[in-house]
Amino acid sequence: MKKLLFLFVLFLFVGCKDDLDDNVQVPTTRNLEIEDFVYKAMNYVYYWQKDVPNLADDLFSNDKEYTSFIQSFKGPEELFDDLQYKDDRFSVITDDYINLEKQLNSISLSNGMKFGLGRISSTDSDLFGYVRYVLPNTDATQKGIKRGDIFTHVDGSQLTIENYESLLFANKTSYTLSMATISNLTIQSTGTTVTLNNSELTEKELHISKVIEHDGKKVGYVMYNGFASKQEDDLKNVFTNLASQQIDELVVDLRYNPGGSVSTSQLLAGLIAGEHAGKVFGEMVYNEKLARYNEEIEIIDSGIRLGLSRVIFLVTSGSASASEMMINGLNPYMDVVLIGNKTYGKNVGSFIVYDYIDDKQTKNPNHTWALLPITFGIFNSIGFGDYGDGFSPNNELNEDLENLGILGNIDEPFLRRALDFISGKVSSTSSFTTNSVKLPFNEIQIEEGRAIYTPTD
Repeated sequence: MKKLLFLFVLFLFVGCKDDLDDNVQVPTTRNLEIEDFVYKAMNYVYYWQKDVPNLADDLFSNDKEYTSFIQSFKGPEELFDDLQYKDDRFSVITDDYINLEKQLNSISLSNGMKFGLGRISSTDSDLFGYVRYVLPNTDATQKGIKRGDIFTHVDGSQLTIENYESLLFANKTSYTLSMATISNLTIQSTGTTVTLNNSELTEKELHISKVIEHDGKKVGYVMYNGFASKQEDDLKNVFTNLASQQIDELVVDLRYNPGGSVSTSQLLAGLIAGEHAGKVFGEMVYNEKLARYNEEIEIIDSGIRLGLSRVIFLVTSGSASASEMMINGLNPYMDVVLIGNKTYGKNVGSFIVYDYIDDKQTKNPNHTWALLPITFGIFNSIGFGDYGDGFSPNNELNEDLENLGILGNIDEPFLRRALDFISGKVSSTSSFTTNSVKLPFNEIQIEEGRAIYTPTD
C-alpha cells in the first residue's frame, strides 16, 4: 500500500459502480478480477477522469482491447499508478482495506511515539527523526521518550529516503532507535539506544485542552490532532467547558493534524462559530458522472455560542485536509488568524471504493483490495478552493528542533506567539496568503495513516 501522507476526505457510496457494469463487460478471471475492479472504479469515480487519456470512455472498441490493456500491467498497483492524473499526490490503493479502515479511525500499530522526519540538506539522503509528542500510557512514555528527542538509526540502519518506510512503517512488533542530539543543525549520536514495542492503539485526537489567564483575558487552548468521528463527545465536552468559562479568545492547535471526518469538521466549525450554525461550511464537487452527489454542507448547530469574532489556528506543513477545510470554511464568517508555517495544501478529497458484488452491498470475498482515489474538489461558501499550495500564515514561525518546548505550556514557542499576538506584542497581516515559507531544515512529508472521512455507522 502506498503510504498515506495526509488527510483524505472519505465518503461511502454503496452503489458507486452501477453505471460501470453497463459500460464494459469482461469475463472476469481470477488473475484479472482486481485489475477489472480498479479500472472500472477509476473510470467512474475519479475526479480527474476526463483528464486521464487511459480513462476515456471511448478508449476501447471491444472487450478484447480492454482485457489486453488491463493485462499489460504487472498488477493492480501498476495499473492504478498509470490511471492517476499527473498532479495527483493523494490517491491510494491498498490490498488490505481492513487495515486502511483502522487507520482512518485513528487505530494503528504504534508504540505511542508521534514523530516527523527531516534532513539537514535537500541533497542529503540521510534522514533523522524527531519526536513531536508522545501518547500517554504507552510504551514510548514508559521508555522515557519525550517531545524533542532525536533519532538517526532504526535497528542499526541509518534512516534514508530509500529505507525509512521499511524501517518505521512495516508493522513490526518492535524496533530499536539510536538516539542523538542536535545543535546548530549538527546531529551527534548519544550512543544510547531505545527499543520500543508496538501494539494496536487508538489515539485520543484531543490531546490538550485548557483555559489560560493571560493579560486580563481568558484564552482557550485546544490541541487537536485528528478529526475522529468516534471521538466527537470529547470535542463537545471540551467546548462546553470553554463556553462555561466564557473565554475571550480561542487558540486551536492543528500543527500535527492531517485530517479526519467531514462531519467532525462540521461539528468543530459549529463549536467554534456557533453563531453561524446552518450557514454553508463547504461544498464538494464531483466529476460529471457523480455530479448528482455535489453537495453543500452546513456548519452544525452544536448549541454552543462562544461569541468570538476570531479564531487563531497554529499550523505547520503537517496541517492538512480537514484542517485546511476548517480554515477555508470559517474564513468567510470570522477573522481567521494563522500562526506557524505553510499548511500542506489539500483541497481535494475522496471516498473509499470497495469491490462490491451482487446487490452492491456485499464486498467481494475473493480479495481485500480497495481504493481511496481523489473524487471531489473542496470549496467554501464563497466558492474559494484554490489552496492546493497551502495556506501561508499571517504570522510566520517555524518549530525550532533545539527548542520545541512543552506542548500546552505558555512558554512553548507557538503558544507563546499566539499569546503575544493576543496581547498586541506581535502584529499580523489582515488575511492569510499562499506565499512560500522557507523551513530551517528539509522536512519529509510522512504521516502514519490518517484520512478525512464520513463514518458509515
